[in-house]
Amino acid sequence: MKIIYHCYGGTHSSVIAAALHLGLLKRNRLPSAGELLACPNFDQRTNRDYGKIFYMGNDKLGYEVYVMGCKNSGTVVETALREFCKIMDVNDRRVTLACTVSSLNILLKFGGFLSRRLNLVTIGRLFLFPGSRLAFYKIRKIVEAVEDKVRVSCKP
Repeated sequence: MKIIYHCYGGTHSSVIAAALHLGLLKRNRLPSAGELLACPNFDQRTNRDYGKIFYMGNDKLGYEVYVMGCKNSGTVVETALREFCKIMDVNDRRVTLACTVSSLNILLKFGGFLSRRLNLVTIGRLFLFPGSRLAFYKIRKIVEAVEDKVRVSCKP
């Protein structure tokens, strides 16, 4: 099973989701700035990375977890990946795609724009950290839904 969390840039909400899924962030409390920065790929992707899939690790069940940035094309990318699985004869239950865009807030969007697009990293992070904390519980809900879906779809 492969799980791909995706968002606009593939560097903030999707990374937090993957980190939660992998147990790199605690679920019962808001992460500190240091904990967010310790997550692989957090606030690291560039414009050249859109559409690329980055490995984050294996979860406790051995499933591979990835992140990806899709800009505003998440639905199109999901459809294309599902169609690709069909023509490659890959069971679509072996790949789970999860969009984290619904968790975004104005602080995350603005901070991501400053940090990634304008390369104003220090200023951008002043918005990213509180924005990430504000979105944290929404992202956790997305992760929990993915885990429930995976449990159900992987039953024999």
